[in-house]
Amino acid sequence: MTCAQDYRQLLAYLDAEIARIGGMHAEALSCGPGCASCCQAFSVLPIEAACLRKAIADLPVVSQRWLGGNLAEDTGRCPLLIDELCSVYAARPVICRTQGLPLAYVDADREALEVSACPLNFPDEYAFAPESLLFMDKFNARLFELNLIWCRIQSLDSGRRIPFAEIVCPCPINQRF
Repeated sequence: MTCAQDYRQLLAYLDAEIARIGGMHAEALSCGPGCASCCQAFSVLPIEAACLRKAIADLPVVSQRWLGGNLAEDTGRCPLLIDELCSVYAARPVICRTQGLPLAYVDADREALEVSACPLNFPDEYAFAPESLLFMDKFNARLFELNLIWCRIQSLDSGRRIPFAEIVCPCPINQRF
């Protein structure tokens, strides 16, 4: 398999886990199409940036112009949104796929579990069972591994995160239609 295929396989595995965890919290999740409250101008790893660039290049020109207009506005919101919807939803990176869910990270030094959850979905007093958490460490480890391989092949700095603005910038900045 190629690095890009391995990355797509990672996303498929993550999506399956997201569906499982999302199903467990279906009544609590207020996220859905049109909810863009978590959609910020993030940065991503180079392998994710390459996938996003391809998805943007595959968009209709009118959509690319819209993204250019978003970039020109510089609101701090994700420039990939069109009418509060992700224009590259199928290609969205890991950070975007996991927004809204209860995420868990193991802090081995403190021998603790860190949980991060969207306050729009889960109030502070919400009690999570371990099986209802999306444990991100294995996904992030694999993502970093694939990114390292990708960057070696492409002669890129594997430690550099690419802001969404740099990914969108090839799009023409024109007025929206």
